[in-house]
This record gives sequence, structure tokens and C-alpha cells, in this order.
Amino acid sequence: MTSRRLFFACALAAGCGDAGSPSSGGTDSTGSVAEIDGTMVDLVKPQAWVQLGADADPLRDHRPASVECPLGVGWLVEVTGFEVNTGGCNYGAFTQPSLREIVPGAQISLNLYHFDLVAAEPATAHAVIMAGDHVLLEREVEIPGKAMVHDVDLVADFALAAGEPVVFHLHNHGQNTWTLASIQVEVEDP
Repeated sequence: MTSRRLFFACALAAGCGDAGSPSSGGTDSTGSVAEIDGTMVDLVKPQAWVQLGADADPLRDHRPASVECPLGVGWLVEVTGFEVNTGGCNYGAFTQPSLREIVPGAQISLNLYHFDLVAAEPATAHAVIMAGDHVLLEREVEIPGKAMVHDVDLVADFALAAGEPVVFHLHNHGQNTWTLASIQVEVEDP
């Protein structure tokens, strides 16, 4: 990543987005669960994502007949996180096992951002992040569109064992770059 792009990503994180706002169809939770006083740790590693096959894809209804998304062209690990370039990836479905358990009442924070979205014709991008069967973030974003940071903070109203799948789904039209910077979960201090 060039220093210009890194600077832009940092500027995005500080200056725009929808920090903490509920996502359309997401699970920002205000349920009656106990609060945890703990430390935030990574739920996933940027370098551990692998592509999902059609049979394992929980959003297979969105999947096109032919998926073209090669490693190094459609997706890669950058300094700032896991990056998907939709110019080289017409449909992204990625997974990895969770590094930690999620307990009810735990804070979950995630950061997903994209640069300006462009396409030959107007379209809609769709991004989903799931932990097990639980939707942590779902966004539909109009293309063309401005760069945006999607910062989400929520309180888990579910439990998930360590090792359960975390899924990142993305599809849109045009030459666009999305980066999943982090997903973190709160764990109790020893």
C-alpha cells in the first residue's frame, strides 16, 4: 500500500463514516445482557481468510454462476487489513475460524472501509459480516458513492464458541477497494 493510500485510510477513519450507527439488517444490540469489564482482542486475523465454496456459502443466493476472485488480484492482505478489490473479484465470500469465544454481553467492534465507489452504471454494493449465524454488519451501499468508514460497536446478545466460522461477504460492480481492518471482541481481564 502506498503511503498516500495509508494516509487516506487514516483520514477516512478520522473524518467520515457512521460510527456506532445501526446497520440496515444488522444486529446492533441493546438487549438485556450483562456488561463485561475486559480487554478488546482480535476475533480474526487478516492473513487467515480463505475463500468459501458455493456449498459452504451462507449467502449462496447472491452468488453469480461464475466466481472470479483470485488471490493477489481480487483479495490480499495489506498493512491496514484484509483487502478485496472488486475489479479482480466479482464476488467475495471468505471465512476463517474465530480466534476467541463470544459471550453474551461482550462488546464487539469492527471496522470496514471503502474508497470512492465507481461503476460504469449505477449499482448497489452488499457487504455482510457474520459470526456463526449472527449478522454483525450488513450494508447496502449505492454506487457511485463516496469513500466511507463503517465502524460498528455492538453488544453481543448471543454466545459463540472459539473456532466457529466468521464470514465476510462482498459483492458489487465496478473497480472498488474494500478493506476489513478489524473485528475485535471483549474478553474478561484475568
